[in-house]
Amino acid sequence: MSAVALAAQTGPDRAIDLWMPLTVLLDEMATMLMEVPAPVYTARPLPGVSGSIGEHVRHALDHVAAFAGARLPDVLTYDRRERGTAVESDSGAALRAILRLKAALTMVDSTNIDQSITVTAVLSHGDTPVSMRSTLRRELAFVISHTVHHQALIAMLLAVAGRQAPDSFGLAPSTPRPPSS
Repeated sequence: MSAVALAAQTGPDRAIDLWMPLTVLLDEMATMLMEVPAPVYTARPLPGVSGSIGEHVRHALDHVAAFAGARLPDVLTYDRRERGTAVESDSGAALRAILRLKAALTMVDSTNIDQSITVTAVLSHGDTPVSMRSTLRRELAFVISHTVHHQALIAMLLAVAGRQAPDSFGLAPSTPRPPSS
């Protein structure tokens, strides 16, 4: 059964499987972190392209942390992020953050996955946050998509540095894969 199919199942006995797609993405990111040299991790090689690999890792992990820390009936927001952290400049700090997040995901109560949660977001510069209803399942889907998106940007930055991203890194689950040779 695919990780995506497992995520569609609910119940306390499926808690670990429910988070598996996100855990797999975190494992892929950890693999990349162990292979990328420090100068490549912090480089900003493309003018006009926002962020280094480290900054994209920090941003993606901030979203995972917001999701993993969400508790009903709390308000979930992805807009509270701290820039300039050690995760942006030190891949070891990023690896430690991934380990903490994977542990935090095991603590998320999967029995509440379909219950409503309030999400706030700033939709336009200078505006106040708006509130909307969602579910933890929908937010899990968002965080997975967001993480894949940033992995794709990281893969591009790796390519610019002459390095190859791990297989399937930054590819959405719906992206067709070439046949194996």
